[in-house]
Amino acid sequence: MALTVATNAGALMAKAAASSVNKSMETSMERLSTGKRINAAADDAAGVAIVSRLTSEIRGTNQAIRNAMDGQALLDTAEGAHIEITDILQRMREIAIQAANDTANSDDRNQLETEMSNLSTEIDRIAQTTTWAGKELLNGVLTGSTGSGSGNASFDFHIGARTKAADTITTTISSMRASVLSVNGQTDVIATGSGSAITSIANSNSATVTITGAVVADGMTAGQSIVVDGVTITTAALASAATATQAAAALHAAINAHANFTSTYAADATTLAVTKTKGFEGALHDKTNALAQVDLIDTALTTIMTQRAKLGAVSNRLDHTVSNLTNTVSNLSAGKGRIEDADFAAETTNLARTQILQQASTAMLAQANASKQNVLSLLQG
Repeated sequence: MALTVATNAGALMAKAAASSVNKSMETSMERLSTGKRINAAADDAAGVAIVSRLTSEIRGTNQAIRNAMDGQALLDTAEGAHIEITDILQRMREIAIQAANDTANSDDRNQLETEMSNLSTEIDRIAQTTTWAGKELLNGVLTGSTGSGSGNASFDFHIGARTKAADTITTTISSMRASVLSVNGQTDVIATGSGSAITSIANSNSATVTITGAVVADGMTAGQSIVVDGVTITTAALASAATATQAAAALHAAINAHANFTSTYAADATTLAVTKTKGFEGALHDKTNALAQVDLIDTALTTIMTQRAKLGAVSNRLDHTVSNLTNTVSNLSAGKGRIEDADFAAETTNLARTQILQQASTAMLAQANASKQNVLSLLQG
């Protein structure tokens, strides 16, 4: 082999080895300092994509667990209200049974009706004020849910990391208003009137009002009023109603605004039916009426028990959901760790190896540079 100075092949090889070893050592140091095997896409291009998907599933599933727990909290709030309403109904049933006994005179029954009326009002108050994060649960108005005010609300609990139908549990909570449970006392259907003659209506047990013709053309004026069961109901909206349907809607709204009356009508029609809530006045005045109240309360209790059973089943389902999602997160995290986490045993071994090789390559580079000094002895002669 020729003895040359211009090209120091040994030094070049030692330099290349030192550079390669240094890169490997830096990689091990990075992995040991971050605890991750994959710190850049160059480390494992496919692994980066898999880890990203697993991260989405883990974080989404963790949020799904919190969603399920929030759903349980909502159901627990509704359950508490159901329990209290059940207790009230049990007391109302006691009162009705007491009133059915002929040892009670008229004064006794009047006092029992007073308590019954107050208990019914309390059921209504609980139903209207039971909320979870602003959502009215038992009111029938059902603010903030997908309910339309029909007395039912559909609550969707998103308990998965995806957007599939199976990732949602839906439950419906029905209104527990006293009127829905039919424990708000007696109601009577009373009369209304018709057309441009809406001024004063006589009492009746069964009557409707039909509004005909264009109200403006019929000469309706602001403040037009009707008298329902001796109560004057006024609505300024009648003056601006251009059609009979609009007038019916205005009258319907005015009647419903009164505490003692309820109006029902079809939105595309002009006929209204008005009911008046009498409360418990006379509801317990004899044995027959008292026993009728017992039957109504029994039906209400059955309604509540049915709903409680349904909500309890959903709550138990959410328990299993949380357990399953927790296991899922554990397994997903383990899988992600196997792909992404650094093997400290392997990396510390590799670091020690590369440090030794770095020292060796540096020493050999020094030797290769020094070896060329022998050429000078040939020139000294």
